[in-house]
Amino acid sequence: AALMGTTELALRQDSDLAIEASARVLADVGARAGASSAGEADLASWSTAIEEMSGYFDDAHRSDYAHRVFALLARGGTFAGRDGEAVTILPHALPPHLTLGVDRSLHALNAPADYGPAEWFPTPEAGKWTAGRGAGPIDRVVIHDTEGGWDASVATLQNDAGKSVQYIVGTDGRVGQFVHETDTAWHAGNFYYNQKSIGIEHVGYMNQPYSNQEYAASAALVNHLAAKYGIPKDRTHIIGHDQIPNGNNIAESSPPCEESPATCEASANYGGSGNHRDPGDFEWCLYMVERLGGTCKCNDIWSLWNCSSDKTEAFRCVNNRVEIAHCNGAGACVSKPIGQDDVCNQSALPPPDAGTPVPPKGDAGAVDAGGVGNPPKPGGGTPSADGGAPPSGDSPVPGAQAGDSSGCSVVSGAASTSRSAVFAWPLLALAALALKRRRR
Repeated sequence: AALMGTTELALRQDSDLAIEASARVLADVGARAGASSAGEADLASWSTAIEEMSGYFDDAHRSDYAHRVFALLARGGTFAGRDGEAVTILPHALPPHLTLGVDRSLHALNAPADYGPAEWFPTPEAGKWTAGRGAGPIDRVVIHDTEGGWDASVATLQNDAGKSVQYIVGTDGRVGQFVHETDTAWHAGNFYYNQKSIGIEHVGYMNQPYSNQEYAASAALVNHLAAKYGIPKDRTHIIGHDQIPNGNNIAESSPPCEESPATCEASANYGGSGNHRDPGDFEWCLYMVERLGGTCKCNDIWSLWNCSSDKTEAFRCVNNRVEIAHCNGAGACVSKPIGQDDVCNQSALPPPDAGTPVPPKGDAGAVDAGGVGNPPKPGGGTPSADGGAPPSGDSPVPGAQAGDSSGCSVVSGAASTSRSAVFAWPLLALAALALKRRRR
């Protein structure tokens, strides 16, 4: 913002302005690191600057990030921008050592991970997480979303004070771990829940569908945790951040919100101390029933048939029973206008796969959507930071705002600094610099 003579808020609101600002930051970092602007042959001199711009805490991941940036520049291609623009990068002739090197130390880092498929991301304890558990056994899993991409979210979780989580799951099914399960991460905006839960961030945005690869990897992780800790696979124990009690309004140890996601999101009593809305458009019944073999709340869905985001399944709640149908026929699932049942085409017509009956509770089945995707939910936009750090030393008291994991917490108010706003653009910024040199 200082280099551009503008404000952080303006950079968050204008993607084009943010890209230019990021290029200026990269040029500034490059100048301090001795990078050359002589031509394409000297792009290797930008390695140190790119590693710093990555935001990763450890050297191994910083080096890996730089290799990935150079590999993309070497092969080129056309990519979708944040708002759907086509961004074309021409291939660049770069030395193989820049693009083919694989840092073996990344594999050595995985040894501390508690979950076999997880990649370990070293994360300092001070101001980030608390050693040990102090409120009894682990009995819940909390689902979050990052409101940002993989690299920016990992950098935030490794570095930003007051924000931590045990695991992160990427859109491609990649899994990372920051904090051991035996330690307390600050992710829920409620220290009581932090001590008794494992937090999982999901790369993505609360108003956009999550990928099947992400759901599958997340469910595999949660199944592992449920078996390991005896966590029931229901919506009282596998919950969203929007269900966490807000200790500023009700007791931190209160039960999680049992109403519909839209109702929980709108309530000032939930979402932790920052009243978070994530994970947003998370298909709870498909995740809980189909992926986990558990149960969901009837008020997680609607009374009319509604297509899943990938159009392969449909779900509804009738007489307090969850029903899921597999749309394996021609046309799969066809969305209809709001107020009408979506059409699930099946090659054979077995009865829908009925879930476990759910007793009446809250506004079960009250949202009558039909139509495409989930109905509008109140309180959209980027959630604010909310960590729930312990009441010790100079850490915030339970329930006070303290930041939390990644993008469900990237922006923590007008005066805060969003690490992802800086680290999301290095690749495009370097590409822009390289392309300008090619045109000379």
